[in-house]
Amino acid sequence: MRLLSSFALLSILATSSVASAEQAPVVRDHRAEAGGQATVTYRRRPGPRLMLPLKVDLGAAGADTSRGFAPGIAGAIGIHWASLAPKPTNFDVGIGLFGALLAAPQDEMSDENGVAYGGAYLEAGYTLSRGDWWRTWASGRAEWLGSTAFGEDHTGFGVSGRLSAELFASGVGIAPGGVFLGTYAIGVYAEVGARDTANDLGAMHVSGGLTFRTPLVFAF
Repeated sequence: MRLLSSFALLSILATSSVASAEQAPVVRDHRAEAGGQATVTYRRRPGPRLMLPLKVDLGAAGADTSRGFAPGIAGAIGIHWASLAPKPTNFDVGIGLFGALLAAPQDEMSDENGVAYGGAYLEAGYTLSRGDWWRTWASGRAEWLGSTAFGEDHTGFGVSGRLSAELFASGVGIAPGGVFLGTYAIGVYAEVGARDTANDLGAMHVSGGLTFRTPLVFAF
């Protein structure tokens, strides 16, 4: 299924956002033993670690199909300005990948029962309200996506709108061990999308769940 490449990219992005290098500095401990001889112990420390300014969504999704309503799971990951901003911002823009796997009623007369969609998005949002440690967002996405429903593949475009609310903490930290810049956040979201999909998959999609933000972190 060609669409599964989208989910592979999501997994790669998620796992590569935190990486460590093997060419770390070596710490030498010199200890004297009986007889005046010394031994050298090599202890390898972790190398540079990088965490990107991400926004991650995990939740439930649903859409109508030719066999009935299909519930499932949805996820998205992208690099966003509001995750990088060191001070609270009222504006957000980001790019990333999204996808969903749905479980439609099965047809015993067919071997093709899979329903899924996924692709890339460009998102812009603005805060509706904000406090010192909380804020609400209204945002919209333009999407390029592929979909598959019961063996039929299709490529098209879509749009979606969402409302979200989050608790956040932002700032800047510089220390000998690394740099912190941006925002940590956790919240909830609700989304409605209209997408050009395979014939047996309806155009209107809904989803909702948890949303997270991570700042830019570079640690040695």
